[in-house]
Amino acid sequence: MPLPFRGLIAAFTLWLTCSAWAQTRPATPRPAAPAANCLVSEFRGMALGTHDVAERGRQATEWLRRNASACSEDQLRLLNSNRSAWMGTADTPQLMGLMEGALEARLKNQPEKLLQMFASAPQRASGGETMRAGDLAPRPAPVVTGTPAVVTAAPPPVPVPGAAAGQPGAPPMPPGGAPANPNIPTPPKPPEVGKHFSAALRSAVREHFTANRGNGPCPPGVILKSGRCEAPLSERAWKLGQPLQSGQSPKELPATLLEKLGPAPASHRYVQLDADLLLIHNDTRVVVDAVLDLGQVVPKT
Repeated sequence: MPLPFRGLIAAFTLWLTCSAWAQTRPATPRPAAPAANCLVSEFRGMALGTHDVAERGRQATEWLRRNASACSEDQLRLLNSNRSAWMGTADTPQLMGLMEGALEARLKNQPEKLLQMFASAPQRASGGETMRAGDLAPRPAPVVTGTPAVVTAAPPPVPVPGAAAGQPGAPPMPPGGAPANPNIPTPPKPPEVGKHFSAALRSAVREHFTANRGNGPCPPGVILKSGRCEAPLSERAWKLGQPLQSGQSPKELPATLLEKLGPAPASHRYVQLDADLLLIHNDTRVVVDAVLDLGQVVPKT
């Protein structure tokens, strides 16, 4: 047999052997995708610990797509209510859609909760529409007649380099004659009466009591009255700018709500008295600001 022909036969035999081995070789298993595991603390740590805005948004999106299906209703509500605070400028409508979509899927067999979820969003009223109870203007907190307005002190003069004490442009002289120390930080400005609770803080209060409202049309502590959830009181036992009475014992707020509100101003704390949330001074117990009627939750229809 010619040598080239023998080489062809040997190559063909080797090809047949390799093909047979490849067919009988077990396939290498692909690594399994990590199982969904919903830990709110993991999401919060990731969001607060990632300083790059784009990277924070990308990681949050991937986390939700991987783990949202394993989250309970309470976990999804907690994530959504803290979304803005934890994500900061990385919060986007797409991220909101992922969270609300997962919550909607969780509530697909609970139409009452699903309706409540979307009814709590603000809606625009036109001439042919009827305003919902949640669109009514908030009731004002009671104020003591004649409460003095907050007086803003004039700004201190700008120091002039080299100016001697007592001359124009020199730092002010404190009692005792020693010049003021510019390295001592200025103490924080106390909150103004009636101006602490922003729209975001009031919304956080309303969302908390909406999520913990129970089975009635309104949360415990308020009743359905004139189309809205209100306290069954004709007059408050406290007033803005005045201390609580000695016999009044306000309750501490739940930890989940305190987390949403964030730290209170220095020397102040958040408390609940009847159906109202108050910001009071620790020592004087003066009421600085208030959220009435548990945030004025929209009645359940």
